[in-house]
Amino acid sequence: MNDITILRWAHQYENNPHSIKPAALRHWERPPGSTAEDMRRLRDGGFVELSSQSGNRAWYKLTKTGSDLIWSQNMEREMTKIPATSVLDAMSLIVGFDDVKERMAWVIENKEKVHFLMIGPPACAKSLFLEAVRSAVPQATIVFGSQTSASGLSDALFDNQPEFLLADELDKMRWDAYSIMLALLERGEILVTKSQKTRGIQLNTTVFAACNKSDKMPPELLSRFVQLHFPHYSREEFIDVCCGYLSRSEDCLRELAALIGRLVYDYDLGDVRTARKVYRLLKAPTEEEVHSAINFLRKYAVNGESHPKRQNINIPRLPGV
Repeated sequence: MNDITILRWAHQYENNPHSIKPAALRHWERPPGSTAEDMRRLRDGGFVELSSQSGNRAWYKLTKTGSDLIWSQNMEREMTKIPATSVLDAMSLIVGFDDVKERMAWVIENKEKVHFLMIGPPACAKSLFLEAVRSAVPQATIVFGSQTSASGLSDALFDNQPEFLLADELDKMRWDAYSIMLALLERGEILVTKSQKTRGIQLNTTVFAACNKSDKMPPELLSRFVQLHFPHYSREEFIDVCCGYLSRSEDCLRELAALIGRLVYDYDLGDVRTARKVYRLLKAPTEEEVHSAINFLRKYAVNGESHPKRQNINIPRLPGV
């Protein structure tokens, strides 16, 4: 364990506002994952001092030098905070969910340890939220559940020591990785034993995660999150989302985007990602090309149907654009 990690752990312990011990009595034993050699080195450097000892057990406390070092690092991190306006700008491609945007931006700016889990069907903006945070926050690290094991997650945490961890497809994460995630959410303390060697780290990481379903995830893990359930879009919402997303991300005319949204929804061809694919298939930005691209997708759809799956839907044609 490196020196700064140990000192940061000690500083958090000694200054924990929720501790029932008076500040003068918050002495501590060697942090998990540290060694006796680590403590000797910090004592020799004047960063910690021995508070008391009984047999093989020893208790320590930070010196003024050690406390000032961590305080200066915390001040430096405070000066480099990400303004909420920058986060909101990065989220401009997301249509709706203004209250979610504002809460997340506030948490990021103030570096509050509030963890969010977005739950909902594919293409309901969950991944867009994660990508927006990733683009706005240099200190963010992203992992994907289907590709993440316990060792992979712990390596990412040790190597990057992220202020923000973005976890997509959390419901697909391997079961052994959930124990690492739970420790991160609960205490910020990661302790890993490998090849009879133990290493540990104390982190102050906020987690933003996304998943399609949460029913098979450990309840003790879910309880550490603020859970945000994103519903399926209604027809009107889907068209509005397509208008906003395609016009902003693809510079698509809003009238054309609305037509694409209506046809994708009414023919049950997929989600917002499908709408983007339709636009990218167009040879020209015309209504005729939209219908041609839609018919192309319908022709090779798995169900092979030649008429709308959603019944009693009138699909008006727009004037030429």
